[in-house]
Amino acid sequence: MNKDLIFQWLEKECGQRQLTAADTSDFSAMQIASHFRQKRNIVSHHLNNLHREQRVVKINSRPVLFLPVNQLRERHGLAVRQMEYASLAGLLEDRQDSLETLIGAQGSLQEAIRQCKAAISYPGSGLPVLLKGPTGTGKSFLAGRLWRYAIEQHILAPDAPFQVFNCAEYANNPELLTSKLFGHVKGAFTGADRNVEGLIEASDGGVLFIDEVHRLTPEGQEKLFHFMDNGTWRRLGESSQERRACVRLIFATTEAPDKHFLATFIRRIPMIVKILPVAERGQYERMAFIWHFFQTQARQLKHDLAVDGEIMQLLLEEPVEGNVGGLENLIKNVCANAWAFGLRREGILEVKAGHIPDKLLPGRPLLPLLNQEKVIILRDSQGVPALPGRQQEYERLTRNVCGLCLELTRENISSRAFGKLVYQNVTQYLDALMNKESEMAQQEKRLRFIEDAGKLIAANYDLSLSGEFAFLTGRYLTSLPLTLREPDEASQQIMTNWLAQEAGLAHRVAQKLIEVIVAKYDLLITVLDRVAITAIVSNAIDATVNSKIKAVIVAHGYSTASSIASVANRLIGEKIYHAIDMPVDVAFSDVSRAILDYLQHTDTSAGVMILIDMGYSREIADTLLDAIYGPLVVIDNVTTRLALNIASEIALSKSIESIAEEIVPLNRSSWDIHYPRHKKEKALLVTCITGIGTAFKFKSLMEKSLLADFNINIIACEFTRLKHQPNALFTQYDVIAIIGTLDPQVEGVPYMGIEELLGEQGHANLTQLLSGYLTEKQINAINQNMVREFSLHNVVNSLTILNASKTLSYIEEIIAEWQQALGFTFSNNLIIGLYVHLSCMIERLVMRNEITHYRNLDRFTERHGDFIAMVNRSFQRFKSLYNIALPVAEIGYIHDIFELRVAEFSQ
Repeated sequence: MNKDLIFQWLEKECGQRQLTAADTSDFSAMQIASHFRQKRNIVSHHLNNLHREQRVVKINSRPVLFLPVNQLRERHGLAVRQMEYASLAGLLEDRQDSLETLIGAQGSLQEAIRQCKAAISYPGSGLPVLLKGPTGTGKSFLAGRLWRYAIEQHILAPDAPFQVFNCAEYANNPELLTSKLFGHVKGAFTGADRNVEGLIEASDGGVLFIDEVHRLTPEGQEKLFHFMDNGTWRRLGESSQERRACVRLIFATTEAPDKHFLATFIRRIPMIVKILPVAERGQYERMAFIWHFFQTQARQLKHDLAVDGEIMQLLLEEPVEGNVGGLENLIKNVCANAWAFGLRREGILEVKAGHIPDKLLPGRPLLPLLNQEKVIILRDSQGVPALPGRQQEYERLTRNVCGLCLELTRENISSRAFGKLVYQNVTQYLDALMNKESEMAQQEKRLRFIEDAGKLIAANYDLSLSGEFAFLTGRYLTSLPLTLREPDEASQQIMTNWLAQEAGLAHRVAQKLIEVIVAKYDLLITVLDRVAITAIVSNAIDATVNSKIKAVIVAHGYSTASSIASVANRLIGEKIYHAIDMPVDVAFSDVSRAILDYLQHTDTSAGVMILIDMGYSREIADTLLDAIYGPLVVIDNVTTRLALNIASEIALSKSIESIAEEIVPLNRSSWDIHYPRHKKEKALLVTCITGIGTAFKFKSLMEKSLLADFNINIIACEFTRLKHQPNALFTQYDVIAIIGTLDPQVEGVPYMGIEELLGEQGHANLTQLLSGYLTEKQINAINQNMVREFSLHNVVNSLTILNASKTLSYIEEIIAEWQQALGFTFSNNLIIGLYVHLSCMIERLVMRNEITHYRNLDRFTERHGDFIAMVNRSFQRFKSLYNIALPVAEIGYIHDIFELRVAEFSQ
């Protein structure tokens, strides 16, 4: 039993009930405990944690109620501006206002709405507001909503007037324009046969919206700013009596204020609010507009709509003249054409791509059958459109991953297994789409960009990932349905927690990749998509550090290879084989290219096994040896039994040589082994026991010393992966040495501590390390840069954002205290190592990014209480100064430094 299960139940129940006293009575701790058959104090503990996380609000009635925030906002239309309410009635009064329900209120309009609310609520007659944006961006609509908001908030009376005036209508008649605004008296001009009040007078106690205000003459602007200053004006033709009114003014313009207004006029408008064109408001908001306008027409026509997916795609991606207004008119036009010429049956109107007028989409002509799906828009539904094809598969993926979230909360699967199972579901999703959709030229271009971006980002993280991860990411992002149905709130929270707490480096790589792609294509990305892409990256990282042999079955016939591979994969319980069927009328050169295409998108460092039904061993080797990075074994006479035997050994991570030598002969098959022709690049591995982030900082510092200029790759590695799973890096690179804060003890690879580079013998140590790889002249050039870059002050300054001098001074005091408490003098290497480690640790503590995991933490706490107490005492002033805690796990890593560098250390 945990809080996520309770939250999931609250979300479901609150979404199905009305917010009455009777319907909400089940949301007390006592009733929830009864439902789950748990003790009340346990349930109450979980509910209070959910409240602290701001996922539920607390109603302090009797009994106390707990209601989920998102359901209150989305299902019941409440604002939920606070996390506690005195009563249910108080919560129900806190409804969303007219501005909060606007499309973009939480996005592109967020700052605009904040400015508008501040202006309209200002005491007196408010502050004048100028709405600036291109034609069709919704300035008039926003002005009307602002007036409604003022009435809702009791800023204006319920019957407060809202007057609209467009200066463009009278731009050629300044006298009439002035009369419309300020009114006139009888005889003021020819034809003025009676007294007439102006719009300012008619707006008294309310709002006057003046559109196209840049068309107002300088004289008109002067009269307006006199009214803005004093609240008084005269009708046209009056000379004595001044009239007074309290009017909130909202102006709108499509032009730059500094070019069309008097400086004295603009100076009197403190709030200039920018409204973005629809092209800059993001696809989330653009899709919301499209959906809203189609549904409005569906209600007008009293028919549900079946809209071609191509229309939705074009409306999302192509520029539309007239912004939001132009988009609305275009959709009206499309629906009118569909109504006149389209097919209607059983209350559904079909809206096809041919119903879009060419002149209304100037960006490009329609492309044939880009997307053949239908978007079903229900006139009475508040949900998102339903799609066949991609949408069905995506929703199946969503259900499966939400199911995995539930299994994770029940602790039926581990966090690692969750990531692996998500990856399996993603690949099944992509496989299911493979036979349902044809490739599109536009998508192919996007796919290539995503692949290239993925490879570049992986390289920036010094991850030698196979091309498969970029390929799968590209396939996933180009296959997303047009409308995304979000997972339930509980599952979203579980996914978010998994990304933040468990996904680590894979999440960082995926997040960077998503940022680049969204900036380029403005895709709609949900938390499910982030989890899916993170799972793809995680699987690729695991394949790099614990790579398994890649196996391919090639056989003549239309499904022979697929059948054998399917049986073996299913019985082994994981995907070992990739199948390539070879119809008798297909040339072997085509098949060899298919093998090559597959292997170019995967990690081959552990080797490749090709199981084939007859011959072609030499031809396959000639095709592949320049493209793979591990041994190649070609085996003939493939059978299901042979495939099963080999798959079981691959699953156990046996080496490719041992499988070929021990398993293949038992099956009466012959085999040949070939080795790749690639020459390995030289590399120095940089690592830190406290995480990959510090390793990257060391890497950056070492690159400044010119090491990278002499074709030596500097690669940052996670310490635990390097210690336990180093094989892939050493298959790909000729590793010169490992440099770091702790020796991972990789057999046969020299290790140098970072303190050895900082010490007096740094030059000699580096010379010894590089002498077999670089010339004496190159080594001297590197050493000269090392002397400059690797001073203790520079190293600490590069490792932390904190002031280096103050940090060094503080660490010096701590080391002095420890020497006195432990009763021995520290060596120079130990002192330098502590400076480096503690400077990184202090930054982590200040940034609230401390380490909380340490092997056998309970055992360490029990055995080394005195050491823990000593470290805590020395950091007491620091902890008080920054109001931080020092986790025992961090102290454990300090203890490791002593144990590894001081032979007599027995604390």
